[in-house]
Amino acid sequence: MKLRVNGAAESFLVSNGAADVEVTTAWGKLCQPAHTNFVFDSGGLWRLSRELETHVFHLTSPMYGTLPYKRATFSADFTSGEVLLERSYFDPRDPADALNYPLDELLMMNLLAHGRGVEVHACGLEDTDGQGYLFIGHSGAGKTTMARLWQKSAGVRVLSDDRIILRSWAGATWMYGTPWHGEARLALPARTPLRQIFFLRHGTDNEIVPLRCGEALARLLACSFVPFYSRSGLAFTLAFFHQLIDSLPCAQLRFVPEERAVELARVYAA
Repeated sequence: MKLRVNGAAESFLVSNGAADVEVTTAWGKLCQPAHTNFVFDSGGLWRLSRELETHVFHLTSPMYGTLPYKRATFSADFTSGEVLLERSYFDPRDPADALNYPLDELLMMNLLAHGRGVEVHACGLEDTDGQGYLFIGHSGAGKTTMARLWQKSAGVRVLSDDRIILRSWAGATWMYGTPWHGEARLALPARTPLRQIFFLRHGTDNEIVPLRCGEALARLLACSFVPFYSRSGLAFTLAFFHQLIDSLPCAQLRFVPEERAVELARVYAA
């Protein structure tokens, strides 16, 4: 099987270092899974079942047919796995992207939930002083707009305009860019220490409102990618967010699309 990586994920490839996850892939003859084994149904492209000590993702698409086009089996800790592609749906002469969306993000979400970190729906950027700003929000909240406003300042690096991974390391919280970008297609394989958390909301003026811990926690959870079917994964995520809001300020940024919103955020975080 010829393999490939598509889109922004190409810039995240590395050629050395030990792998955190080892995945094999092959052509297969897939069948309909038994409905009694499902532990989660996304209502869209994928369903999850558990078979003995493994997690099995069944991926379907109206582009193909009624059978799953992909079956991915992972170990209990998601550090090893096997991906099978339904041969009849693909031309075996063409390179295949075995971990293309949504499987790549599902794998990362579950791997992070085993004590490594959390992925959030956010724009993350590094200011000229090397400090990171996190702008959290659902689709339409203004993440891409905020990224473009900051890009007007020379020396600002946008790690992502849509998905950011948060991890604790060396006594600090770090932001990491991801390949899963938004409309601006900003995806940078880099990290920066997190300084300030803002929850985005469009407004009639530029205004920052501090948030209490409980409200900040609820908003973080609503904009995070969490395996809700995993009790241990959910417990880790809640503990991670508790520690995060205890150590870093959280506020709501109501803004209009103008550069004054950038300066307001800088002054507030100073």
